[in-house]
Amino acid sequence: MTDAEMHKLLEDQVDAIDAKLPRMTDAELLQSTAARECLDNPDEWKRVPFFWPRSDIKRKSAFVPGTMYAENKLSVEPVVFMNRDRKQFVVITHIGKEMCGHDDIVHGGVQATLFDEITARPAFWNLPRNVALTASLKIAYHKPAIADQIFVFRTHLAKMEGRKAEIAAQLEDSQGNLLSEAEALYISPKNVTLVQDQTSQVEKIENVYPGNF
Repeated sequence: MTDAEMHKLLEDQVDAIDAKLPRMTDAELLQSTAARECLDNPDEWKRVPFFWPRSDIKRKSAFVPGTMYAENKLSVEPVVFMNRDRKQFVVITHIGKEMCGHDDIVHGGVQATLFDEITARPAFWNLPRNVALTASLKIAYHKPAIADQIFVFRTHLAKMEGRKAEIAAQLEDSQGNLLSEAEALYISPKNVTLVQDQTSQVEKIENVYPGNF
């Protein structure tokens, strides 16, 4: 057997082992400290789904729920908690080992994509017609985010003026260490035909899980 054939055999064996590993479930995310803090305070925090209801075709064509939602990437749907004021959100997620740039370090572009996805939540819930388009996103990376672990995103509405919403967010590891921060600006477009009103969609999302509000 040549070295190349041996290398291929070893790779196949590793892939076979990985395929048999149990897929992470949201139960593990719900056991995190951040999740427990929200669950223990049901008058202030309520769970809402991360992925919005949509057809399978639309979901597969969407980048995060379609391309990134896979084994060793976003291996389980992130768990989201919304504050009673609809201005604060906590998102707990697992980022797998196939989302890296440097070895074992979550790619900065992956963090940026998730910041864009997550900071949109307080914007959607508060802007007119529940419509929000990203105008700008600024990120500061403080420490490497080591892949294949649970992470916590915290985001809140910092300021709103008319059709504009300024959002702040941070990414932490499961120990609460600050890894990166983001500032985003969202705009609800003047052209109401550009994106349809999402008010009914937001109402559906809020009613997926039971809660005190």
